[in-house]
Amino acid sequence: MDRDAVIAIYDRLIAGHEGLARKGKASAYTAVNGNMFSFVGPDGEMCIRLSKDDIATYGADYPNDPVIRYNSVMNGYVAVPDALLQNELVLADWFGKSVAFAGTLKPKPTKKKN
Repeated sequence: MDRDAVIAIYDRLIAGHEGLARKGKASAYTAVNGNMFSFVGPDGEMCIRLSKDDIATYGADYPNDPVIRYNSVMNGYVAVPDALLQNELVLADWFGKSVAFAGTLKPKPTKKKN
């Protein structure tokens, strides 16, 4: 699936959650309390951050190989395969679990320069 189509799906997922906004340009992402929990990379791959229990459940139905960006493993993230991208109802449930998990993470201070 091309990146524009994935971004359109991503925007619909975000719109289902009050107070969320898409950030970034080359890599679109969402964050809660300073913690990024989902993104769409420049290559069009969507990834979401889940709890360990949710990753295990996710792995029963979808591949949960490590997500690697900039030569580093992004712990807690799973890639969203095309089959799941094409089922937005199920994907919305997984995205909701990602939003809920992000809300449990310790807030990070902002690094804005004054």
